[in-house]
Amino acid sequence: MFIFVQFLLVFSQEITWTNYSFAFPQFIPLIANKTVFSRTFEEFGQILNISIEYNGDIIEPICNFDYQSMLFQRQPQTLIALVTDLQQIDIDSLKTEEIQQGFSNELISYAIIDRDLILLEKNGTIHHLFYSDGPKFTNYTTHQLSIILDKNENSQILSDNQSYYYVDSEQFIKFNINNGSLEQINIHSWNKVNGHFKIFIKQEYVYLINSINGMSIYKMQNNILLPFNQFMINDIYKNKNITHFNLVDYSIDNEFLYLLDYENGVSRFNLTSMHMDNNFFIYQKGCNVISIQNNQIILIQQNQILSEIYEGRIVNDSWFMIRKKTVTKQIIRNVQQFDNYALLISNPTNNIYQKNLIENFTDLSLNSGNNFYQMEFLGVIQMDSDLIIGIYKYGVAIYIAQESSAQISCQARLSQQNRVTIRLNSTNCLNKNQEDDFNYCQCRLDYVFDVHGVLMSPYQEDLYIYLCVVAFSIVVALFVAIFFIIRRYQLKKEKIDHLRKSRRTLSY
Repeated sequence: MFIFVQFLLVFSQEITWTNYSFAFPQFIPLIANKTVFSRTFEEFGQILNISIEYNGDIIEPICNFDYQSMLFQRQPQTLIALVTDLQQIDIDSLKTEEIQQGFSNELISYAIIDRDLILLEKNGTIHHLFYSDGPKFTNYTTHQLSIILDKNENSQILSDNQSYYYVDSEQFIKFNINNGSLEQINIHSWNKVNGHFKIFIKQEYVYLINSINGMSIYKMQNNILLPFNQFMINDIYKNKNITHFNLVDYSIDNEFLYLLDYENGVSRFNLTSMHMDNNFFIYQKGCNVISIQNNQIILIQQNQILSEIYEGRIVNDSWFMIRKKTVTKQIIRNVQQFDNYALLISNPTNNIYQKNLIENFTDLSLNSGNNFYQMEFLGVIQMDSDLIIGIYKYGVAIYIAQESSAQISCQARLSQQNRVTIRLNSTNCLNKNQEDDFNYCQCRLDYVFDVHGVLMSPYQEDLYIYLCVVAFSIVVALFVAIFFIIRRYQLKKEKIDHLRKSRRTLSY
């Protein structure tokens, strides 16, 4: 009986937590079973830093805090090696140098419509894959484009809502894949492009961004490119004392096209009105890569052995720089932004970079980022909120991207009442001025907890339960053993009584 009572007592312990004086969020009684309490901080956005104070008789800290994080998990069996040279070799066992030497026809470009993924090899081979809601790609087919291979400099593929396009310095081809067959049409009005260029299609308009000739816009009608507008240096930098430019990259965010000029900085084009926004300009020379999402801008400046990262927020006609970060021994070539993080593709070591952090407010551990090895990313495509497709030089894989919020967990061991005060800086709270992009919040959360009875740690509880089970088993075994001993004695006694009765009967 004593063991049974002690066994129930372990599971009856609890801590009752209540808000002591806490304006945000609203009063919520918090009850934690046994000895552990935990909560997350989604409503505060990103936590910049936190401090925990104890008032009472607590001798050692009872709370642990984990900052927000992001994790990429490659799904098992989803890596597809598409380049045939090394398809039968374990890719992860190869060194970077071996991969660079081995894949002569490596993947160089990609495009997507809905969930149909198209990948392009150097030799003009097209890989078509479709992703449904299952664990892998389906309907995989390969096709060969009819192109002139010795004239395919600066090759890339792109897409609009209905078709795919292959473009290089001298060729412009429209193609579709229907019922497993490739159908292609040559766009004969395409003129040779000199120098580095990038191109995209939006609502039947073709935007050609050339490093030395500015931006040309064509309207596509009946597979013919009709000149629509041309923006030279005087059109892009009107009323500015700028004599030359070198357009190297672009980014689209909402209705704006942002043009990155290596020599000068960032200008903006309105895709709705089809006019340059001459009031907007970001002066930031020497940058090669631009990425903008929800007015959050990241600029990358590449040097021989390091990269400079400039992160800021676009406000009206300019920007405010949030922070500048130097990454040594990494040349960042591409950026994919998520809600609160950015993936900096530098190959072979990529970096998960947390956005919206101001260095003089932020815990130092958050600024360092999280490096991980992913074998030469060409780029990534975000399919939905938690699913991304990773494209390599040799193949493709599916990843689950998980953003976890900050979390605190507390564990008490003594029977007492104490108060925990949590102070944190964060990107969101009720009293934040929503019109001020840099109004980071400071909050104070006060909790009072009352522990009833002497409590044990989880290890002690598990050990105690184990001992109780062992003791209970021993008691049961003793009962069984005693039962068998008594039963054996009874059987022997019955046998002796039976023999005595038999002898008496014979004597008569």
